[in-house]
Amino acid sequence: MTREMLSVALARHMGQVLTPELAKAIAREACGNPDLSIDPWQFAPERHGGYAFQCERLIDGGLDLRQHRASYLHETSNGAPVRTDWRRLHDLAHRGQLVIYTAREIQGNALVGSVWLYVGTNVDTDVMNVTDDILYVEPAHRGSLVGLHLVQYAERCIFALGVREATFHFRLENGADRMARFLGYTPDAVRVTKTHYGDQFADAPTRHKGVFK
Repeated sequence: MTREMLSVALARHMGQVLTPELAKAIAREACGNPDLSIDPWQFAPERHGGYAFQCERLIDGGLDLRQHRASYLHETSNGAPVRTDWRRLHDLAHRGQLVIYTAREIQGNALVGSVWLYVGTNVDTDVMNVTDDILYVEPAHRGSLVGLHLVQYAERCIFALGVREATFHFRLENGADRMARFLGYTPDAVRVTKTHYGDQFADAPTRHKGVFK
């Protein structure tokens, strides 16, 4: 790492609070690992029904995004141990492979919804695509169509980015499949999950234990 490269990396983040994540980003940049993160300022924010929709960088969202993800995992993990690899998420964002769109209340700026998308390219068609990591709206705001408007906003943004394929996992227990149909998504697979945290494979779920009901 040269003094000049470190000086340039520090100058790019002048005025920002030096968090551990930011310090790591500066070190990566100074060591020749350029910041390829998606610039949120290329997407114009929008407002609808008391909510503001925008793109936010993981490194800037800080505690709000961490708590929001924790709320999603608490609701959906079914008691499974949660050990989010934040370093990996920051690395993905740094490489331009993770983009986050959020919904906040205009009055108070509270974070009420977010969609986290992995950005990549289809290896068979060379078409730019996204796959959702999480799509979550706080329970108190689910009757306001904020989730619908958030996904529509994200769709417009990723299309402008060059994305032409999107795959979402709309959860069935909260009726999000109805929103998927309204948005024009086509079911093309059955997503199944098998989870077993024990030490004996023989105790893992089988077709004899009522997996499908």
